[in-house]
Amino acid sequence: METVAIAGAGTMGSAISALFANAGYEVVLYDISRDALERAKSRNLKEHVVELEKAGLKKRERLENIVYTADLSDLSGCDLLLETIREDLSLKIDFFRKIAGVCKDALLATNTSSYMPSEISSGAGVNVFLFHFSNPPIEMPLVEISGEGDPSKLVEYAKSIGKKPVVLKKQCRGAVLNRMLCALGVSLGYSLKFASPYEIDASVKLFGFKYGVFEIFDRIGLDVSLDVLRSLEEAYQRFSSDFVKETLIQFVEAGKLGKKSGEGFYKWIGEELIAENVENYVDVTILLATIVNEAFRIIEDGIADKATVNEVWKLATLSPGVFDLADALGYENLFKALRRAFEETGIEVFKPAKSFASIDF
Repeated sequence: METVAIAGAGTMGSAISALFANAGYEVVLYDISRDALERAKSRNLKEHVVELEKAGLKKRERLENIVYTADLSDLSGCDLLLETIREDLSLKIDFFRKIAGVCKDALLATNTSSYMPSEISSGAGVNVFLFHFSNPPIEMPLVEISGEGDPSKLVEYAKSIGKKPVVLKKQCRGAVLNRMLCALGVSLGYSLKFASPYEIDASVKLFGFKYGVFEIFDRIGLDVSLDVLRSLEEAYQRFSSDFVKETLIQFVEAGKLGKKSGEGFYKWIGEELIAENVENYVDVTILLATIVNEAFRIIEDGIADKATVNEVWKLATLSPGVFDLADALGYENLFKALRRAFEETGIEVFKPAKSFASIDF
């Protein structure tokens, strides 16, 4: 029986440990905080059991066999080690430096939302792959994989826990999913001048979104969203947005982190959000256009082809693919929305990508 070690017992780590335990692996969940481990154990024995059943992944009663530990040496002998700690590059590098002498024969991977695995690898002196889940990880089928070397074993791991792996051609900060989500986040700052989060969320659901976009960020965690925004704006100047950053900072400093704290853009009671009744729907074309525009840039950068980028959005959100949306709305309509927003604001995220601008409408 193979052993999988998960480092980090937060929202993602605990759910991922449940996925692997449910699939029959021996699982060790590590965190420096014993309180975090206790909270993860409670989630694994309660809500994650329900989530597995809803996702059609319930196989066997193994979640009670997960080992919870604050002792790094307990990770020795694992076959796969997946890091899910805070989105901080220096912390991740320090962790892998420490683990190098403990998990000498393990396949090493990171669930980082924003950094390239090569950045962690070069800093830590070990080879680390990207093995990135969408949130919530039990429900969403996506796992993005990239890194130096043969990814086939990671593809096997993803399939064995009921996920659909997508191997990327190249590394980049944010991979595919979070580049599109970050572009969307910047465009939300623009859209909030004309509509409320609740009106925007209700309107995007008309296009087949399972979750509204503000609900997505609440589920990810507004603290994590802020960390990802800061990381990606280091790599892509177009993601710089003082309005969005200041909004997230205000929420985080107030302790309103989204679903996990009980309040973010929405108020939450357990798994349920408290939504206001919405009577007015709004034009969200610019939001959808911004996602499509970043998708074109991802293709231009050689990270993935069009079909793969489309599939990533579908698997990560259980919504229509990004290019499926573009086909339905019309590329010319989306392009015009981008051009209007760029001319009005000068915000680079709205500047049409070269390959988008070259389409003969």
